[in-house]
Parts: sequence; structure tokens; C-alpha cells
Amino acid sequence: MLKHPQTPRQRLTAQMAATAVLASSLALIPFAAPTTPAEAADVTTNVLFGAPEKALGKDYESSTDVIVSGTGDSDGFHIVTASEREGYAFREVASLRRKDIDAGPWTGHVCTTGSGRYAAAVYMPSMWTNKPGATYRGAFAAVVRLSDGKVTEVAEGVQLAYYSPGCGEDDRVLFSTSSATDTDAGETTVIEADAATGRATADRTVTGQLTHMLPTPRGDYGVLNGELVKLTGHGTSTRAQKQAELPGQVFALTSSGAGDLDLGLVNGRRSVISRWHGGKLSPLGSGEVGKLKLFPRKGGSLVVGDIAGVDTSRAPRLKAQHFTGRPEAVSREGRLVATSLVSDELKGVTAPLGTSEAKATEDGLAAGLIRVQATAVLTGAKATIAFDSAAHPVRKAAASADTPAMGPAAYTVSGPIASEAAALGATEVSRDDVEPLSCGEGSPEAMCISGGTKTYDKSRVDAFEIPCLVKRNNPKRQAQQPSANQVEWAVDQAVHGALTVQRPANWHDTGLPAFSPQGLFPKPTLTGGGDIPAQVVLGILAQESNFKQASWHSVNGTAGNVLQADWFGNGASIHYYPNRDKSDCGYGIAQVTTGMSEKHPIQFDGTRAGAIATDYATNIAAGMGILAEKWNQLKALGMETNNGSPQWIENWYMALWGYNSGVYTDPSQRRGLGFFNNPANAQYPPDRQGFLRATFDDAAHPANWPYQEKVLGWAETPHKTWNWEPSYMVPDFPGATALLNLPTNYGMFCSPSVNNCTPGTTNPCPAMNESCRWAGSAAWITGQNETNSSREQLRFTVGSPESELVAKYPSGPCMTTPDGNPDTIVVDDLNGREDVYGCEAYPNADKGKFSLQFGDNLIVDRGNGTFRASPYIAQIDVHQLGAGYNGHVFFTHSYPSSDFFHKVTGRWKLNPAYLPDPDQPGRRYNVWIHLPNHGAEATVRYTTIPGPNKEGLGVDMCSISQANRTQGKNSWFKLGSWRFWKGGGVEMDNIHPGGTGDANVAFDAVAFVPTATPDKGNCNMGQ
Repeated sequence: MLKHPQTPRQRLTAQMAATAVLASSLALIPFAAPTTPAEAADVTTNVLFGAPEKALGKDYESSTDVIVSGTGDSDGFHIVTASEREGYAFREVASLRRKDIDAGPWTGHVCTTGSGRYAAAVYMPSMWTNKPGATYRGAFAAVVRLSDGKVTEVAEGVQLAYYSPGCGEDDRVLFSTSSATDTDAGETTVIEADAATGRATADRTVTGQLTHMLPTPRGDYGVLNGELVKLTGHGTSTRAQKQAELPGQVFALTSSGAGDLDLGLVNGRRSVISRWHGGKLSPLGSGEVGKLKLFPRKGGSLVVGDIAGVDTSRAPRLKAQHFTGRPEAVSREGRLVATSLVSDELKGVTAPLGTSEAKATEDGLAAGLIRVQATAVLTGAKATIAFDSAAHPVRKAAASADTPAMGPAAYTVSGPIASEAAALGATEVSRDDVEPLSCGEGSPEAMCISGGTKTYDKSRVDAFEIPCLVKRNNPKRQAQQPSANQVEWAVDQAVHGALTVQRPANWHDTGLPAFSPQGLFPKPTLTGGGDIPAQVVLGILAQESNFKQASWHSVNGTAGNVLQADWFGNGASIHYYPNRDKSDCGYGIAQVTTGMSEKHPIQFDGTRAGAIATDYATNIAAGMGILAEKWNQLKALGMETNNGSPQWIENWYMALWGYNSGVYTDPSQRRGLGFFNNPANAQYPPDRQGFLRATFDDAAHPANWPYQEKVLGWAETPHKTWNWEPSYMVPDFPGATALLNLPTNYGMFCSPSVNNCTPGTTNPCPAMNESCRWAGSAAWITGQNETNSSREQLRFTVGSPESELVAKYPSGPCMTTPDGNPDTIVVDDLNGREDVYGCEAYPNADKGKFSLQFGDNLIVDRGNGTFRASPYIAQIDVHQLGAGYNGHVFFTHSYPSSDFFHKVTGRWKLNPAYLPDPDQPGRRYNVWIHLPNHGAEATVRYTTIPGPNKEGLGVDMCSISQANRTQGKNSWFKLGSWRFWKGGGVEMDNIHPGGTGDANVAFDAVAFVPTATPDKGNCNMGQ
């Protein structure tokens, strides 16, 4: 099974497309071919309506209407708001992310409390939604004060679902966490929080899958085992009292006050709106499934869309609004309907260079650039904007005309990890990188053990060593980030066994012998014959890794560490020691796991493992074997889709299901496909449309679709490249539909005789255990042919040569010197090795050496069952990147001065053999530092160390902003001139006053240029 990659914290180096982050969508409802929304607004602005009186009516300035919504990208999960009185000028209220998690794009859900003063959000890294079960208990919960953006984190380990968090009429919020697995319904714990204080105030646990939690002043409600229930009591005394039997699966539950509840249910092929009043459930009418939505609004509820068949006259405080299209969000008073609110990054793009969108963002990337499409209900006026969320923070409500705007007011969640237990008042969970005050005078631990004996329990420390075969930060195991055209070329060749391009010995300075991708991993054989369609593989790669072979820190053409899911087995956190037993050794674009760990019973040899890590084409070849295995396992169980022919893309539906959550084949157990990815699972909205069919907004909420639906959605709707081109060809669709022919019935994989599942019911498989596994065949297409099914479509003919790389940045520079002096000594972070992608070895490498030190080099058994082993934590946030001098830098982030656990020290030392002894005159050099064109942001302190000398000369220090000095270019920067003796050199680390863990710190090259003349340089110091 493929694993799920994590990504960076910084948008500067992370030019990634959150598109890979999506969860899955089975396109179960046939719609007409989607109309692609406008890809670019004429101007980049945050004001939706430039002529508000015309679009909103003459009284718009006195309106109190506000819209609150959210979308995610690599900057975080953005909470945004806009008020009608400003023409709906959008502003960012907060950007939620965990700085301790290197996780790339984020996803989440948000609701507004009854008072309108607070928003509640559940958020998590988007890629985590690929992991079966992670959405049940892997997310973070927070409340946000909308007036000024103050964020208070409530709990971690909560559930990410379209029905969570739950907001009602007051300022209480309900979050949930579930212990459900693919074999057990588990328990649902509801965490109640007071939005005004941000504190969790109570918890209640019920057995089973509780959904749609709704707090009201008259009690808290939800849906459990097909029933509307009311939660009473707390803790062990919690009870779920049945209120009504529900005739279908719920897609919305809102409160209209006075004890009335409104429900949206799917019954057959209709979306039904019902009112629960006085203990009775009454239907109010219906519309076409998926085209009728129910939202909370100020003072009641709002039903939007195809409302012709809905009668609200018998439901006070329920308002109906006709609307054509799919609403994504509505304003609190229902005066604005947003049909799209999504970061451009989720489309797989960054803003085209030179466009107004690119110029509007500080770094020209799409992270933070949010595109909004909305309609004013009063006039029907439509508008589209693209705004940079970082440039438009929320402002305090103006008390007078001259009240200054507050900005920036967006708070990023930070601080110690607060578990659910801690949030409920238990002792705070201790981080492994906390520096205890253990000296007699209360000084930090480092002060009293730094000179002590280094003792440790080898067995405990060995548990910190990661088991993955290919290690991090090895310059000979870098992966180059391919461009989309290369990935598509490789897939087009691989599915037909023609991925035989020859990689010569020592290809890209890897030291590997000569190989070819399908020489190492031949095209897999499918039971019954045939080939895997190219678009199936492309959809998987888009979903699993967004076409990334190297880490998210690397842009097209740039090298870096291979993309890895969780190197250290610590949940991608930088605060906890590595856990060898939990390391997820999934590598590269196809997230190949099998054979890539020392713990695996069958391990690949060095050539295969090295090729999987460094070569995108070999990774694709290896990954295809996993998909073929799932196809063959299903065939062996007698499970076929439609006519069972692999040529039709639709027939890979069940194999993709198993590709993510596995195929159960043990004859001693119930076999088949687990319930987690079953489209009937109440975890997914029962009225959802096909993934990406209506809008790219689907990419912002990946947990709303099972895995196979998402992959097929990507096969049908390619994400974009950084220059807005489709990343790959669409399939050869049947006729003129431009859509795959996918199931129209979410209950297709439900049968009482097959998997204890009753289709069309509110809770189709209440057991949610192994009895729910689907073990049958499924057919929704009869007489399959080109008129009703889709085949692959190749861009590159079989046998065509490898496509040229389209690089974002130029490579190099190679072996330059600051002033062309042939006697210059350059000490590079590669220590003279050849660059993996083009630069030769530097000829004077023996005259200096670069080294990195992680932490404070102390590994100490504290004697109380805990360790101080800072090198094992500091290494976590160190990365390599194909940028800067000779095409390689190491980088980390800037941390506070006292944070020795995350301290990384770089040393550029001159070879003592070329320097005088301490009693001799020193040798003078001008010292230059090289800074890369990307990957460097922080203000850091360089220290020049002359070495022991009779003159008593000491160190000098100079602090510079790496970002200001590079300004997006590779550049040499002169510090000044110093005299050096044996032991002399330059040092720099990443801990400084004001460090927050955000800004990148790059370790590149240092040049020592011989000179006889003192030079104060840019630092105005020197010796």
C-alpha cells in the first residue's frame, strides 16, 4: 500500500501544489461536463464588488451581513471573512497550521458560532487524509475571535469531517474524535468547548459513529445509528436519547431556534428538507440530489438551490433561496452565495510569472492567493477576485473614521502540543525537546551537563535510528524534481513496458551501476492480460504526491531529499524523538514502501532502493507493481468490476479502493474491501458530486471523498502546472461527455447478503467491522465499449525519448569565485564532491572542510527513564536542496537562542596544513559567503574564528539577513578580511533572538580569498 507524504512549512521553498492533498471522490452522480471557472481575475483585489450599490443595493452600507469561510494551502488553513458594508472585501482572520509539523498543504472545515463573534475550525495536513482512519482522530481544533484574529487551540487528535465542528445558536462548539477503524465502529467522543474562552469544558462518549453534532440552548443533538439523538449527561453517564428515526442519510443538520431543527437528507435520488418539531419529523419537500443545500443563518436556517419543491411556510425561521449552481458557502444573512473559495495552489499551480497575481504575493507563489467566485442574492450580480490573504489581514471594527487598521492580525497557532487530555485539564503532555531547569540555581539543563560524561542506554538510542534503506541528506541520494511532462512521458511508457531508458553508471553522481527503470522493475502482469490505463496511474500520482519525486521543498528541476511520508515515525513533528517502529518508508512520486525498510522481510538491494529514491521513472515502474497486485488480488477473490477488462478506466474503481486501504485476502477472515472507503460510509456527504466535477474547491476538502473517487477525479480533471497548463492528458471519454462513466448509486457496494450493509438507509452498516467488507463484483455498465466507457489517451507515443526537463530555476552556479582569484579557497557544503545535477568537483577541496553539528552533541541518560539526545531531534528539521553554489545547500529554520534541541551549527574550516602555527604571523583572507537564490530567509549570525594565536585576536560576529542579501539571486557577499591560524574558519548556526521556527536558514559555501590589504567589508569589522 502506498503511504502518504508530508510537506514543508515554508511557502518560499515549497512551491508545491496542494492538489495532491485531496481525499477521494467517486464521481457517483452524472452531471454535464463542467464549465471551467475563469482561471484569472482581471485584477488582484480583495474587494468582490467594486460598484457595491449596483450589485448589493443602495442600503448595503448599513448591512450587518458577513461571510466566514476557509480554505487551505501550504501557508495553512486560511479563515477568511468579508462584510457586505465593505462591498464584501475579503480579509484573512487567521492562518491555522502547526509549526512543529513539516506537512505542506492544509485542509479543514470551519463554522461560525451563534453570536457571530467566533469561528471554530478543525484542520490537518491535507496529505494525512490519504491515510485510512487518520481523519477520525488526527486533526487539530481551534477557535478564532473574528474581531482581531486571536487563535486559541482547543485540542488535538480530533475528527476531520464535513459535519465537524458543530456550531449552533450560542457560543458553544462541539468537536469529536472517533476510535473507529476498518474493523470496528469504535466510540465517538464529543468535546464541548466555550468559544469565548477557547477552553474545552466537557466530554461525552457514545458507542458508534456519531455525526452532525449540533449544540443548542435546549440540548445537544447528533445522528447515531440512523437516528436523530439528543446527548444527555457527561462522562460515563452520557446517554444518546432517540428523538426520531431518519428515512435517509443526513447531509446537514441546523437549528432554527425555539426547539426546531432542520435536516437535509438523501432519500433515493432526492435531497429532502425536513423539520423536526415537537418530537415529530416532517418533510417539507425535495429537490434533485446534490442541488439542494442547507446552511445555518442568523436567526434560523437557509435552504439554497433547487427549492421549487420545498414548502417552508410550515417551518418558521427557515428561509428558501433559489440558486443555480453549487453553493460552497453562504453569508450569515444569506445575502451572498459563494460558489468557489479556493487557494490557487490547490489546483497544482503557482501564479504565472509576470502576472498581476504573481506580483501581488511577496514570493510570487500561489500559496496564500485565494480565488473567490460569488453571487449577490439581491441582484444576481456575479464577481470573481483573487486576493493575497497575507496582504489583507482582518481589521478591528472602526470606532471612528480615523481608527487605524489593525494589521497583520492573523495569529499562527504555535506553542506546546496540547492533547485532548491536556485540553480537558490534564497535565500537559511533555515534549521530548523541553529543556528542564535541573541545575542547582535553576539554570537550563545544558549548563550543568554540557561538560559531563556522555552516558546512554544503547538499546534506547538505537530506537531513534530510522529503518528506511535510503537515508536523508545524503548528497548522493538526492532526487531531482521532475516536471509534469516528464512524469506523463514516464507513465505513458511504463504502462506499455517501454520505460527502458538507460541510466548510465554513476548517473547524477549517485554511484549506482547502470540501470533502466523497467529493467529493474518490469511491467507487472495482470491476471487475464491487458495493461493499466495511463490515466489511472496519473491520477494516483496526482493524489499521492502531486507528481513530486523530491520533497515539497524542491521545485521543478531542483534536487533535494526524496519525498518521504514520515521518515522519523513521530507524526512529522519536530518536537519528538524518532520512533523506529513507526517510520513510514514510503518513497517518491508513487510512495513506494514495499522493500524499502530494514524491517521489511524482503528488502531491495542497493541498486533498486537507490534507483527508487533518486529516479522518478524507476519509482513509477516500481509503484505500478503495487496497483497490479491489488487488481490481481481482487481477480483471485472473484471480484470484478463491470466486464473485468483492464482497458476501461472505470473498471479500476475497486482496485484503487484496495490500493489505499488494502485488500483482505486471509482465508481465515472475511475477505474483500474494507468499509472505510466504501462510498456508503457516513463519513462522506451522501449528496456529494463527483470529485472536481463542479469546482476545484473540492481540493480544499479532501476528506469528503473516499480514495478511489479522488483518484478518478484527478484522472478526469488534471491539475495544473506552475504555468497553468494541464499536467497531463485526459482519458478518451465515451462520446462527447468528457466524463468518466462512474457509479450513480452510493449504495452499490451495500448488500445484506454480501457485507451486512443495507443500501439507502441512514446507517447502512452499523457494525462497521469486518462484516462490512465488500467481497462481491459490481457492474453499472453493460456491454462495455467505447460508447459507454473510457480508455487511456497517450500524449507520448510508446518508445519516444525522455521528455526534456522544464526547470523553475537555472542550475548552478558552478565553481565561481567572488573575484576570479585562482588562489581562492572555496569551502562548499558538498566538500568538493560533484554536484548531483551538473557541477564538477571543486579542485581545491582539500584546503577546507564543511561540517554540520546537530544539537549540542549530547546523548545523556538522565537516570529517570528519559534521555537528552538533541542530535536526534535537531536532524529532523535539516534538509538538502538543489540551490546555491554548486547546486546544493543544507537548510533548516531559525529558532530561539535557548533552543539547543533544534540548534544546527555549520562550520567552514580551513585545512590547518595551509595555515600558520599560533606563534607565526596570521594569513589574511577576505571572507565571502555564498547565498542561494531560494531557500534562505532568516537573519543569522556568522562568526569568524581566527584560531589560537599569540596576538590574542578573538572572534568577530556579523548578523545579516539572508533574504535581503540574496534578493532571489545566487550571490557572493563579503563579510570582511581576517587573519587566520591553524583551527581558523567560519561558523554559523540557526538559533537567534526572535527565532520562531519559520524562516529558512541556508548553509551554502564560504570563500577565503587571499589578500594583503585589510578590508572592513560589509560588516565593517575584521582584523
